[in-house]
Amino acid sequence: MNKFYLYQKFNIEILYEDNDIAILNKPSGLLTHKKSLSDNSPSLAESLKTNFKIEDDEVLKEGIVHRLDIDTSGIIIIAKNKEIKILFQNKFKNRELEKNYLAFSYGVLDQNFIQIDKNISRQKFQRTKFDTTDIGGKNALTNVENLKIYYGSISKLNCQIITGRTHQIRVHLLSLGLPIIGDKQYQLNKEQKFRLSNLPNKVSEIVTNFPRQALHSHKLAFIHPKSQKEIKITCDLPDDMKDLEHNLQ
Repeated sequence: MNKFYLYQKFNIEILYEDNDIAILNKPSGLLTHKKSLSDNSPSLAESLKTNFKIEDDEVLKEGIVHRLDIDTSGIIIIAKNKEIKILFQNKFKNRELEKNYLAFSYGVLDQNFIQIDKNISRQKFQRTKFDTTDIGGKNALTNVENLKIYYGSISKLNCQIITGRTHQIRVHLLSLGLPIIGDKQYQLNKEQKFRLSNLPNKVSEIVTNFPRQALHSHKLAFIHPKSQKEIKITCDLPDDMKDLEHNLQ
């Protein structure tokens, strides 16, 4: 039976737990961690304080090894102590974790699989947004597999991130002309309108009004740095993305 804990309005699922780590299913709408002490927004980091024994002195990021965007749901690793946090940070740095996300996007890949190898940098004028670049930036690699196509216009994609740059999947898919459904920051308006015109009116309305980017951290695999055991975690789509998929069928 799955374990959950309640934090404010969020039901947070514990997918795996041992003495050193917990692997959680972060709901969409919940910050991974706050940016400042004056921020009163609910955050996953804040929820850990009353549900786990966290021995970590990194202010605002106690127990946080990596982050998911506020509206991205799914698998996230929590470190219960500083030692394991450093070990996992090194694993991320050395690309020793396999991380897969499910996304629903406008547009269709012209092949079943592609590796996107495009550097990513912060936009010059909109500093909260990122873009692909040929000059400078940080190396970013994403493997994208086509899982299903709906109405010749919408794709369900499996995205494996080799690197872990901010907004990586969202920016990389946009660069292929495949913006994620519901993403308010990364859009291609003409492309999206064209794709919507191929959908039945009811489906088009559901897609247009989807309230957040349809992106979910779905699978995670790694060798545990303490036990050396292989850990494989799968996390089903949340209800909103299940409903989206059902309506696309």
